[in-house]
Amino acid sequence: MQVNGTSSNSPLSAYTATQQTTKSDTSSVDSSQFMKILLTQLTHQNPLEPMDNAEMMSQFSQLNSLQELRDIHTSMDSVSSANQTTYMASLIGKTVKVNNADGEIIEGVVDSVSLEKGNYQFRIGDKSYAIADLLEIKAGKA
Repeated sequence: MQVNGTSSNSPLSAYTATQQTTKSDTSSVDSSQFMKILLTQLTHQNPLEPMDNAEMMSQFSQLNSLQELRDIHTSMDSVSSANQTTYMASLIGKTVKVNNADGEIIEGVVDSVSLEKGNYQFRIGDKSYAIADLLEIKAGKA
């Protein structure tokens, strides 16, 4: 009797192959999905060549590391957003030079800042400018 072996004993390999065919976002995989993949692999594995315990522990460690990296990424995004907000708020009351849409250089005091459609804007008088238009920052008037 001939028994056909499986192509891979790694649920991560099965996951990677699935992701390549479905082209889903890899950040959508969580531990419950990983466990489903692992259970499917264990159910369909070759009984003559079962998965090694060390390999299984390695895969659990990789899953844990991946989750920790995602948590760090989320924290870093939050810190970055807070830093950008603080920076924009620090512009209020300062004299800045900006390049307007016509290529003209405008100088004025920043009156306010806002977040519109995910982009920070600052106001000089009655006009709004993007942070990319900022050319120079001077200390506020005392």
